[in-house]
Amino acid sequence: MKFHLETAEQHLISHYGPGSISVDGKPYSQNILITSKTIVENWFDGDISSLAFEHFEHLFSLPKEDKPDIVLLGTGTDHIFPNIKLLAELNAEGLSLEVMNTRAACRTYSVLIGEQRAVAAALLQIEH
Repeated sequence: MKFHLETAEQHLISHYGPGSISVDGKPYSQNILITSKTIVENWFDGDISSLAFEHFEHLFSLPKEDKPDIVLLGTGTDHIFPNIKLLAELNAEGLSLEVMNTRAACRTYSVLIGEQRAVAAALLQIEH
């Protein structure tokens, strides 16, 4: 017999594909930032090179118990690193930024949230 800990409501990625990421069954066609308890729609719109510290400020306004330790940055179809300055700025504030394509970020988020880890996913849409 397998036992599972019942937890408070948490946002789960239910689907991802070209042009759409679904959270709890609701599709989003824009870039989103999610944590276990929040969803920020249209959190960033632009080229990955213009991604900056202020795009992640929402995470610093969360209550201490909801703040993530790690942020998974899904960079769309391809694995593209943002400016190294951004990684250093977030690290200085206690956030680790892990960069991967959006498919990998969605899968990793699901695993970590299932382990009750303090995680956020900043997801750029998959183009094709």
